Amino acid sequence: MSRTVTVKVQPDHLEKLARCSAPVAVSELIWNALDADATRVEVCLHRGALGAIEEIRVEDDGHGIPHESAGDLFASLGGSWKRRGRTQGIGRALHGKDGKGRFRAFALGETVEWQTRWRDDGGAVLGYAVQGSRGRLSRFTVDDPEPSDDGSGTSVVVTGVREHLGSIEGADAIQRVAQEFAPYLLQYPNVELVYDATRIQLNDLDARQTTLDLEPVKVGEGHFAEASLLVVEWSSATERGLYLCDADGIALASMAPGIRAPRFHFTAYLRSSYIREVAAEKGDELLEMDAGVQSLVDAAKEALRRHFRERLAEFALEAVERWREERIYPYEGEPADPVEAVERQVFDVVALNVQAYLPAFEESDAGSKRLSFRLIREALRESPQALTRILTEAIGLPRERQLELARLLERTTLSAIISATRLVADRLDFLRGLEALVFDPQSKKETLERQQLHRVIAEETWIFGEHFALSNSDESLTEVLRKHRRFLGDDVVIDEPVTREDGSEGFPDLVCSREIPRSRAEEHEFLVVELKRPSVKVDSEGLTQIKRYANAIMGDERFDQERSRWEFWIVSNEVDVIAQRERSQPSRDFGIVQVGEKPPHVIRARTWSEILNEARSRLSLFQKRLELEATHDSGLCYLRETHAKYLPDSLREGQEAEPGGEDPAQAAG
Repeated sequence: MSRTVTVKVQPDHLEKLARCSAPVAVSELIWNALDADATRVEVCLHRGALGAIEEIRVEDDGHGIPHESAGDLFASLGGSWKRRGRTQGIGRALHGKDGKGRFRAFALGETVEWQTRWRDDGGAVLGYAVQGSRGRLSRFTVDDPEPSDDGSGTSVVVTGVREHLGSIEGADAIQRVAQEFAPYLLQYPNVELVYDATRIQLNDLDARQTTLDLEPVKVGEGHFAEASLLVVEWSSATERGLYLCDADGIALASMAPGIRAPRFHFTAYLRSSYIREVAAEKGDELLEMDAGVQSLVDAAKEALRRHFRERLAEFALEAVERWREERIYPYEGEPADPVEAVERQVFDVVALNVQAYLPAFEESDAGSKRLSFRLIREALRESPQALTRILTEAIGLPRERQLELARLLERTTLSAIISATRLVADRLDFLRGLEALVFDPQSKKETLERQQLHRVIAEETWIFGEHFALSNSDESLTEVLRKHRRFLGDDVVIDEPVTREDGSEGFPDLVCSREIPRSRAEEHEFLVVELKRPSVKVDSEGLTQIKRYANAIMGDERFDQERSRWEFWIVSNEVDVIAQRERSQPSRDFGIVQVGEKPPHVIRARTWSEILNEARSRLSLFQKRLELEATHDSGLCYLRETHAKYLPDSLREGQEAEPGGEDPAQAAG
């Protein structure tokens, strides 16, 4: 015979309980077993032929559920017998109080059956079963009791197991259970907990335990709470956790510790009766929102920081002795003064972290280690703040990034990596600085082409393309010819000047060159740049000027006509209507105002916005990967540090140009 019990709670509330995570559901079933005076609890995961979990069984040897209590127990929520006391019949602390655990079991599967046995007043063991289903959470079927030959206890059997329950199996699941139940198992060592055929015992898991007594913590006006902190350090990697527990170590909630503790895998258990009081009043879910609990958490975090500083010092002492034996420690004898004593302490911590976080360090030879330690010592003496920043970033790297760094350092040097990153950062800053120089309203008016803009660009010719190197700066076409001939290996006497159509010698601002390797004879490419001050537009007169330079070079047979290609640019912020019309011909690429084939040459009218955008595009991949950002201020700082003597007054140190002047995107004309 059997009877049906109806739960006196709204179905949506039961549904919410049944939607908890699978690990939480399993933990609730274990706590229910422990609350029933069990001395042995075993979680069995029965798998099918394909390895998937088909049945979950949680068995205990506790006192079971008396049949006369089953109706009230399964028909209500929040009226658990556990509310009547905080300890069990044998004196152990209780975890639950609201009877939520039995409903959370349905997060694991479709059907749950409680097979329970208890002793009546005469000592006889009787057993019966209670069944429930995920589809009818508000109803349970309770069978009639029958005599049993077994001892008391309960087996919770979950069938119709949900898919994708990987979170409750494997080493991570075992470690998680060990973390949650560690303080309970320490307090009650006679309790045996077995999870998926693995006995969970802290000694077997090689865990170090430390109890820290906290000073009374103010949790309200005139109210202080006593608390202690149990710290368990695990020998293997595990997710850190800070559990909020009552005074008996029963975990009621958990959170991330939120502290830095390199090298250590730990779980901390904050224990206080105040936590139980708040949970009883507000519920476990709202524990972290209580101001008093938060004060306890803050005190626990500070205690954890002190604890792991001391633990790190212990590791450092052991490591220093080993380094002395290997003769790689960069200090000898006792510290000469208090300053050196502090320096050594800092060095020990830094070196310890280097050893822990650089996988290749331990495998390197004694000479390499000795050199590395010497460099760290010198950095501490010369620039400790910079070293702190570098090491903070390095130590914060995820493990996979550390391994990438180690592999990268096998192919290049850290110095080369830093130099390359600095090069990209400087170039991004220069682009922002140049933007300020040519577009900010005041500096745009003040900047002169030859005394200022010309001098700055002459030192940053990469902006025209990585392949160009400066050959000439502000020299006559005759001097351009002289260097051009030497560049080609033809050192002839030049006794006649190179002149323009009107007979005058021209002086282009910049001449850049590059060598183009070919399978046949080497070819060369030259770029002649005429810069206009930012406040002057490129007009017909400017176009005539750059064309005259081109004609002078292209018309002089002393310039190489076979292996050289030439480009001529005139550059400013804007182009006028006439110049815009010339560089917008449908028969040519945009920007080209003239093309010549014999010898090959191109004349272009360009704006700074176009050149800046092209330069940024070339750097965009590196900028993204290196997570670099250049700002208006960093750009000005770069100009002041690198090109201060060429800057107009408005951009010199101590004076700020107005950002947001002319829009570079609109300056293309």
